[in-house]
Amino acid sequence: MNWDDVIIDAAATDTGMRRSNNQDSYSIVRAPHAEAWRQRGHVFLVADGMGAHAVGELASKMACDLIPHTYMKTKAGTASEAITKTFRDVSALIHSRATANRDFQGMGTTSSALLLLPNGALIAHVGDSRVYRIRGTRIDQLSFDHSLVWELVRRNHLTSEQAKVSVPKNVITRSLGPEAEIEVDIEGPLPVEPGDVFLLCSDGLSGPVEDHELGAFAGNFHPKEACKYLVNLANLRGGLDNVTVVIVRIGEWIDPESGEVDKQPDRPAKKDGGSGEGWGKRLLGMLASRRRAAAPPVEEHLYRSADCPISEDLIIRLDELTRAAQEQAIEQAWSIDWALLGTLRRQQADARTAGNNWAALRKIGEIISLLGVGARFHRKAVSST
Repeated sequence: MNWDDVIIDAAATDTGMRRSNNQDSYSIVRAPHAEAWRQRGHVFLVADGMGAHAVGELASKMACDLIPHTYMKTKAGTASEAITKTFRDVSALIHSRATANRDFQGMGTTSSALLLLPNGALIAHVGDSRVYRIRGTRIDQLSFDHSLVWELVRRNHLTSEQAKVSVPKNVITRSLGPEAEIEVDIEGPLPVEPGDVFLLCSDGLSGPVEDHELGAFAGNFHPKEACKYLVNLANLRGGLDNVTVVIVRIGEWIDPESGEVDKQPDRPAKKDGGSGEGWGKRLLGMLASRRRAAAPPVEEHLYRSADCPISEDLIIRLDELTRAAQEQAIEQAWSIDWALLGTLRRQQADARTAGNNWAALRKIGEIISLLGVGARFHRKAVSST
């Protein structure tokens, strides 16, 4: 990758339909200038806290506040060494905070980080918050779930099918905080191609939303739109947990309907003020980063993969979901803009008649968002009475 590559990111987090507080956190830290990027890249992070109420919330916040800050400040070692040390140091801090206060017992958090560097994408990972990559019409899970289900399958004690029905899904085998020392999984650096989309999420999203659905939305829409659609889809399917998602697109976004082009935000002004000396340093840095980028890639570990095209079957399934939710909204008198819902339904039908599955899925995404927000407001109103 190069410093001037276009990168578009967005994120969303939601309490969900059943929880009273949000124990998820996320962080996006872009390198402030080219030299910082060459050394440490851009950082994207998701954390899912564990422990009673404010305890888990504090743990995930500590991870998302401290990991990017500490990692960026670390001068010695490669990016892989620096992020590994940072995870361990922050885990020790969370552990120390937990052991110092009886009320903080059980305090911990998952944490999954994506680093975009000159030589590719590096992943640091502890827990079951996931990192995916969407490339074309394929979604690959790049992180291993540190859960009892996945560990039993990896050790050939159970098949995937057996584990799904006989083992609780929420038993985590590794996280930041509960133990004084932790093992950090590192993947990469992996090659990055134009058009790649990376998705980081808590299990509040990856649980109710299937991989091919994650890939269809994240791979085919602007990151901001995709985040909105996916969070509301998780809520329409019950929203049993907090929901957090970060989506990172490599390359500009051109809207297929409007033709509008979205590029990365403007970068901070160069610190050298445009002097010849600063230009020379940047040129040398660019050449050095390209030499590093030419290093042989690391073998990819694709822990799970799925095709994720915008298929007719996907549209039918999501249409059925939204119609069931609409019936519930009528029965329970949700506060919904019914005129807008009717318009979106007609536009969805027109797109399907025209054979434009992309436009049809976009309208379904807007319907999902409209109903998802209505469901959240209704549940909040019922809970407060």
